[in-house]
Amino acid sequence: MAIYGECIGMRARMPVTISALCDAECEFQPHIVDCAIEGPLDLWIGAVGPFTVTAENNGGGRYRARFCEPLDARIIAHFAQA
Repeated sequence: MAIYGECIGMRARMPVTISALCDAECEFQPHIVDCAIEGPLDLWIGAVGPFTVTAENNGGGRYRARFCEPLDARIIAHFAQA
């Protein structure tokens, strides 16, 4: 499942594609190739959010975002139907 989202950091807002969504974390890939996103930021999943996450680079332009609070099962179910 690929979901449109947006990361909001200290310096900028950036559109991302979100995948592998679960209650504790997700993966995302920025639409901008050359960027550095790591550390705390806010993540919008579709029109839902913001969620506070800690992002880390997985390599190859992909990132893992760990949610500071687990996502509600209803949010995961909603996006699983997409």
